[in-house]
Amino acid sequence: MRSSAASDVYKRQGFVGLGNRGILALERYMHLEGVEVKALCDLRPRNIERATALLHRFNRPAAVAYGEDGGWRQLCGRADIDLVYIATDWLHHFPVAVCAMENGKHVAIEVPSAMSLEECWALIDLSEKTRKHCIILENCCYDWFEMNTLNMAQQGVFGEVIRAQGAYIHNLEPFWDHY
Repeated sequence: MRSSAASDVYKRQGFVGLGNRGILALERYMHLEGVEVKALCDLRPRNIERATALLHRFNRPAAVAYGEDGGWRQLCGRADIDLVYIATDWLHHFPVAVCAMENGKHVAIEVPSAMSLEECWALIDLSEKTRKHCIILENCCYDWFEMNTLNMAQQGVFGEVIRAQGAYIHNLEPFWDHY
């Protein structure tokens, strides 16, 4: 059974980066009615093969594949894509997002979306300039605890916040070979 239909704003999609997170995201999108995957991009042929097989398994039309270095630029320039889903290595999140928005696409970016504060502001400024959504794909930013804490801070429950420190212990050592 498929869940709710995709918004027309995000109906036609291209996926850049089809490794661990990218292929899982693509599979989740297969459960949404109306999603059309128009293009796939990854430097590893095996990842494109897996994604193509996934589309076939869900009775979806084949997507155009870009496997060469910089193929994401071609994907971002396509007129038949509304949203670019970015799950590349961390250093490519920002340039792919910029290219996509400059080409009139909405973007959904796995974390981190940028590698510096300047890049963060550049994404915000470009999103506002182009009027394209720039969605950061980190679910724990929007969980109940985080949103409740933000609300409490905004309501002054903690007084004036002058410094905060947090930690997210996320040992990725077992996955280094995949990155």
